[in-house]
Amino acid sequence: ESEVIAVTTTWYNPYLRQILEFDILMDTDFTWATTGESSMMDVQNIATHELGHGIGLSDIYDTACSAVTMYGYSSNGDIAKRDLAQPDITGLQKLYGK
Repeated sequence: ESEVIAVTTTWYNPYLRQILEFDILMDTDFTWATTGESSMMDVQNIATHELGHGIGLSDIYDTACSAVTMYGYSSNGDIAKRDLAQPDITGLQKLYGK
């Protein structure tokens, strides 16, 4: 059984430094909800994380950053990462400027 909740594939042109397209796939082996139900994966929580990948952010695996949107793990009922934390914003500013 896979533990992958979702995956984002990004097509990038390094010569132009442009993201051309990205696709997000969410694993249908999980039960999904939009209401933060404790027994289901939250669509917005996971989609926000995957959109971060789509625009160039990487996973963070430091447990001190477990509340950050780009933290590489999630669980059923997790809704804390529906929006960006300051480290996520800092990463975006490094990529794209203020």
